[in-house]
Amino acid sequence: MGIIKSFIDNVFRDRVTPVIGSVLYCDLTGRLTSHSGIYIGNNHIIHLNGRGIVERVTPDEFIDGTTAMSIYVSCNGTTPVGCKKAANRAKQMLGKTRDYNMLFDNCHQFVAGCLTGDFEYNASNFLWILEMKTENYTGSNTWRVWDR
Repeated sequence: MGIIKSFIDNVFRDRVTPVIGSVLYCDLTGRLTSHSGIYIGNNHIIHLNGRGIVERVTPDEFIDGTTAMSIYVSCNGTTPVGCKKAANRAKQMLGKTRDYNMLFDNCHQFVAGCLTGDFEYNASNFLWILEMKTENYTGSNTWRVWDR
């Protein structure tokens, strides 16, 4: 299903360019696992990497070492949406480390923390939970492929 969805998203649906504070994600293994980050402008993303370090990366670095072909952008319809406070919070976290755990302290919880300001006590450890938080904080209702 992941290959079919990716094909449809890349060929038939409009692609977009993220705005500051857009929530981004890429599929790692279909939709079983995924990776997320916050767009901060100038072709840069801040994310929590697998070593527990909050770092700034390019789109290519964001998907490097994964099977992902596309990066998805939070949108309302075909319009990218973001949260500038989330981008600012992400920047404030640059260089900090966390006790990374794939299930209990991961990239999705980091991104949810950027949206809410609560990095310690949020339970947004799966993409579907982060998608709901993103909707609440940005007004997103769909995801579109980044036209990069």
